[in-house]
Amino acid sequence: MNRKKPVTLDKNENLKGYMFIGTSLIGVFLFSIFPLLLSFVLSFTDWNLISSISSINFVGLRNYIDMFSDSVFYTSLKNNILFAIYTIPVQLVFGLLAAVLINKSCYCKNVFKAVYFMPYISSTVAIATVWMFLFQPSFGPINDILKSIGIANPPNWLTDRYWALPSVAAMYSWQNIGYDIIIFIAGLQAIPQELYKSSDIDGANWFNKLRFITLPIITPTLFFLMITEIMSTFRVFDQIQVLTEGGPGNATSVLVYYLYKLSFRYNKIGYGSAMTVMLFVIIFAITFAQWKGRNKWVEEE
Repeated sequence: MNRKKPVTLDKNENLKGYMFIGTSLIGVFLFSIFPLLLSFVLSFTDWNLISSISSINFVGLRNYIDMFSDSVFYTSLKNNILFAIYTIPVQLVFGLLAAVLINKSCYCKNVFKAVYFMPYISSTVAIATVWMFLFQPSFGPINDILKSIGIANPPNWLTDRYWALPSVAAMYSWQNIGYDIIIFIAGLQAIPQELYKSSDIDGANWFNKLRFITLPIITPTLFFLMITEIMSTFRVFDQIQVLTEGGPGNATSVLVYYLYKLSFRYNKIGYGSAMTVMLFVIIFAITFAQWKGRNKWVEEE
């Protein structure tokens, strides 16, 4: 019995492969790894962006000590957690339901995919401008509808400290749910149709198919979306900057927006870098915990 010889790559082929990925690796190093390392170094300094590099003073852990006594830091962290709670369940639940409907019982599927995905690739500034009009307290359509059904004093939404963060979360979910739908549809299309046909023979209804076939098989897709969305919610900036600028007060201030203000408005690069490092540690810890716990609910096969 003849055995196939293992395929081996010569040095020239390896070199070609390294050349193909070299550009991407250089970009990753210059725009991701190097800034992160530089932020780590600057987090131990008092550089204020205006002074020269030669005037940088190392202050040890002072920036980190100041951060843990900064009430705005804790407020921003709390807002980040609330923002994730407001957005991620909505995107996952409605994204999955919409994906199931589009994948199973919908004509012109590609049209619906494009329509739902369009906000995700559209300009955040343009979308925020439209939502600012919708949330306008005096003549905005949302408050007009609420008044027409008998609510005399609807919220001021973006200027109300209790409603501002949920309002931004609503826009964020609407803008990003199309991404979840596309990813879920890709996961649904990988499910063998024989499983559904067998369940039809057994008399399973729509809910049982969703619970015992669809959900267990797409848990890897669900796991991927949970990780990426948690990262995204902790990096949210554009929506906050355009809609509220962290206000009213610090009701919508999140970590990325706060470290942006510290670094580029107040010129506290050292302090902002320390917060960047802390943000990286928080995201890494959450992702690591998710990765360690995936075996308890993610079906690998």
